[in-house]
Amino acid sequence: MPPLPDPALSAASHPLLSGLFLAAAGSYVLALAVAMVRPRWGRWPLAAGACAHLLAMIGRGWAIGFFPLTNKHESFSALALAIAATAALSFRPRRLYLAAMLALACASMGAALLFPFDLAYPPPLMRTVWYPLHVPLSFLAYALFCASAASGLVWAQGRDPEWLRAVDLRALQGFGLWSLAMITGGVWGVLAWGAYFLWDPKVIWSVILWFHYATFIHLRLTPSLKERPWVRPALAWLGLAWLFVAYVGTSFFLGDSSHAF
Repeated sequence: MPPLPDPALSAASHPLLSGLFLAAAGSYVLALAVAMVRPRWGRWPLAAGACAHLLAMIGRGWAIGFFPLTNKHESFSALALAIAATAALSFRPRRLYLAAMLALACASMGAALLFPFDLAYPPPLMRTVWYPLHVPLSFLAYALFCASAASGLVWAQGRDPEWLRAVDLRALQGFGLWSLAMITGGVWGVLAWGAYFLWDPKVIWSVILWFHYATFIHLRLTPSLKERPWVRPALAWLGLAWLFVAYVGTSFFLGDSSHAF
């Protein structure tokens, strides 16, 4: 007979945390709506939503005594927070850029709403310092890759060199964080499964994503491509597609994975 669920972990036992999450979701939707009319005004509801969201995540972590990323709801929520925080901290008052970033954050929040808000204690596999190092780095890298793709949309709209530099910079920053995430994930893999690398769908696609952005960084230094600036935004958009395969596809559509959340 399976053990009875701990009532202290039910969402009903923590209405404040659920309220903060819903307030953050509402703030992101408001920020998106405001940004479509007056992009500069979108900063404050976005920042307020990110603060409420961060408090909700901190509260969930406090309740379970560990890093709050133990189920599907928290995974999509963490991705939304990373995207919103990236958009807020590197705020740019351009309608298309904010629309892309906030739409991605709202979509992630919508996905989080599909799953129960209940808390869960981390399984033994997660009880290592490498887990709370590996996962935040991964989500921040995802968010920067999203920012690179969103910057590419603005560049395509007006061919402004400043936005092309933003495409390059966000991709480079994301690549750096993604490299650190793979290193910390490899150490965690040794502790959890006894190997740095597994023939696991998420691990394989994570390596593909790493090689994609490594190629991006090298190609932008290729002299023959200096007259073809569209290549980097195109690679940023393709990278976003690989990101969704690595993050969502491997957990729901590509068979069993040791990383399925």
